[in-house]
Amino acid sequence: MNRTLKLLLALATSVAIDAWAAPTSSADAVISTMTQQVLAKSSAASDPAQFRALIESTILPNVDFRVMTARTVGPKWRGATDEQKRRLMAGFEALLIKTYAGALSQAGGAKYRLRQTLLLDATTAEVRSDVTVPGGRDPVTLNYRLELQGDQWKIIDMSVLGIWLVPTYQTQFAQVMERTGGLDGLVASLEERTKAR
Repeated sequence: MNRTLKLLLALATSVAIDAWAAPTSSADAVISTMTQQVLAKSSAASDPAQFRALIESTILPNVDFRVMTARTVGPKWRGATDEQKRRLMAGFEALLIKTYAGALSQAGGAKYRLRQTLLLDATTAEVRSDVTVPGGRDPVTLNYRLELQGDQWKIIDMSVLGIWLVPTYQTQFAQVMERTGGLDGLVASLEERTKAR
């Protein structure tokens, strides 16, 4: 994955996951407001530990990792033990933190533009936007899928350049499970990839 794509994925994750609103607020207003906050905070951070802290304090409390992990693991999630589920969620969370902490360090000067919001059903919205990265020639399309859970909008998926995060990881995770013999192999693979945080 090249550096620009990692940056754009980081922006998509950080902006969308940080979304919060009462049910009367629109998903697009939440995304637009939170975008400015995340970009401002990332500009103030200066080392990897600060970027990880930004992700952990601002982003992670607002993502539904259970839904995302279950969808990413696929049908085998239903047969997983509680301990396997806990470790899969922790491993997936750590993978995203490790992937995006470095990329956020390149976010200074990025510009966000809301394009469109689609209500997919009563509790799900897709927010479509563009991000222009300094030095980039054309805006890059970022789409966010959010689910209203009580009084919070939480991210359940996102796409960069038309590539959705959950299906992409679902393919990778399925390959790991096939190669390593199932859920325990996936858990071990995630923990190995993320232990050096």
